[in-house]
Amino acid sequence: MEPGSPTVEDFRALARSSPWRFTTLHFTHRREREAGGTPDDQPVEAWLDRKAGRVTVRSSQGIEVREGTPYGSDSPDGAEFGSLAAAMADRPKDLTLRPDGLVDHRPEGWYFDRGDPMWQDYLWTAMLDPVELSYGVDITGVAAVTVRGRPAWAATCRPQAGRGVEWEGGYEPRCSCCALLDSPVSRLLEYGPEDPTLTYPALPTSYRVHLDVQMGIVVDLAPVDGRGGVMVTNEILSVDEPLNPPR
Repeated sequence: MEPGSPTVEDFRALARSSPWRFTTLHFTHRREREAGGTPDDQPVEAWLDRKAGRVTVRSSQGIEVREGTPYGSDSPDGAEFGSLAAAMADRPKDLTLRPDGLVDHRPEGWYFDRGDPMWQDYLWTAMLDPVELSYGVDITGVAAVTVRGRPAWAATCRPQAGRGVEWEGGYEPRCSCCALLDSPVSRLLEYGPEDPTLTYPALPTSYRVHLDVQMGIVVDLAPVDGRGGVMVTNEILSVDEPLNPPR
């Protein structure tokens, strides 16, 4: 990989890498979508501490604290859930890194028992760990850009429908009802072929996505076509610095 010249595979690798690239994050977040955005359509301020497994969010509605993984108290195989920090310290044996430090392969479904605390819905955890962009998505137009003063990689992402009842080869969002790439593909997966929104002419089919190079999180996301879907903006205030969230 040449500096400033990311490829499609580089973008996919960055989308897989977030859990191993930072531990604390202070940022503002704003989203717009059909089902509702941030309170009063204003940005919220958040403090994420992966070592403690805690996120604090301040909005016009007050201060909220969420702790632990967003998928319950027990993992699918019965093992005890642990924090991201513990997972980073005890690197899974089936995690492989590329020479540039990005993730080449990570355990399948790893985020089920090692995930960031959730605020509002699974879109929150997906934007902080956008592994769902690394498979089942057609990626074009990859470019090195600057977003609010920080290096980022941009790409146009078009989710692909899976084949057969097993959805083989298709886009599989963290949760298809609140996918990063809200589209006919994600709604087909969530609601089936009878969903009336599949025929909406304004439903986006692709998005322009910006990933922060240092962290691998989504910092900007917006539909390329259509008038619905979801828009996300994250402004980074500090990374891997001591946090002082409100109490």
